[in-house]
Amino acid sequence: MNNNINNDEDITRVTRRGKFHTDKLPPDEIRTHCVSVRLNEEELIILDSKRGQYKKGEWLRMASLNKLPPVLPEINREAWIKLGSLSRDLNYLLNHLDSKSPDSELTRTELFALRRQIQVLREHLLPSVFRSQTDERHAENKAR
Repeated sequence: MNNNINNDEDITRVTRRGKFHTDKLPPDEIRTHCVSVRLNEEELIILDSKRGQYKKGEWLRMASLNKLPPVLPEINREAWIKLGSLSRDLNYLLNHLDSKSPDSELTRTELFALRRQIQVLREHLLPSVFRSQTDERHAENKAR
């Protein structure tokens, strides 16, 4: 491969024709073959939904070379809203703690509120499988 192209660089995104003021690629790396494909309406809709911002031919080349970019899942809006609310509550608590004088200790109420906010945050960040294992571990520790 040409030394001017990083091996880490996605070969499907690199032009093979060369540009002005750049070295041309060796003849064996230039894309000269063209493959045409016909799609019906349903297949075209599927292709358009999968290719995102990529050109149709570019996406088909990446797919055939098993070099498709990773697909990022849609955000979980309910979780996003809940985590935003938890973040707001934690910030409120932290602002309260920051406003206290440096030599004053935390009250039981403040400690309880802080522990509760951390517990709620953990409940929403950890999948339920991990939560049940964590709760069981704490139950065993408390029983001892």
